[in-house]
Amino acid sequence: MLILAAEEAGSDTWAIVGAIGALLAVPTAILVGWLAYRAVWPRRKVRWSARVSPLMSHIAANGGGLSVALSGTTLATPHIVEVELTNIGHKDLEPTHFNSLPIEITSTVPLVALLQERSEPSVQRVLPATMSSHSLTLATATPFHRGQVLTYVALVDGTDPKIELQASLTNASVDRREPPSPGTERAASTRSRWVTLAVAAPFLLVNIIVQSYDLIELIRYQVYNGW
Repeated sequence: MLILAAEEAGSDTWAIVGAIGALLAVPTAILVGWLAYRAVWPRRKVRWSARVSPLMSHIAANGGGLSVALSGTTLATPHIVEVELTNIGHKDLEPTHFNSLPIEITSTVPLVALLQERSEPSVQRVLPATMSSHSLTLATATPFHRGQVLTYVALVDGTDPKIELQASLTNASVDRREPPSPGTERAASTRSRWVTLAVAAPFLLVNIIVQSYDLIELIRYQVYNGW
């Protein structure tokens, strides 16, 4: 009777394991297929943002007796523009991907000065910028590396400046994302952690089942041999 009960219990256990495996088979197959697709068709993508900040407040400019001048010329409504480009794809972007054409960053108000251009990591070369009256032209003669972040800081003069970016890319996309606030960044980080946990949970369950296999076999052996 003990052996029979053990056999029935073992049968029930493996029936449950089989059912769990069947439930996880579909999402596992989808994930494996998605990873294979990503490996065969690497995504090339550039994400950029533009942050525009007034150099002086309205009160300071109109009632505080303060002014900003550059090379002897007084600026009426100066703003600092910070443009950030990130290669978030899985491959470097070579000059051929840009069709050997530059990236154009345009402004609806005049550009006064290019204050800074930098790259992170700093060992990777920045795409050099050339300034004209209403645009920055970024030369694409060198690679834009995977994970590289390019930042350009410029001084403009005018009311309500609007910034746009144009790039000619082959088999790639360019998306704009507004600079997130600190609260938005924390919320996005929290959502990312929950998504990661939800994706990992089924595979953690499978790992637990696999790790429990030896223990189940040991218990069945002991029962069969008159524990």
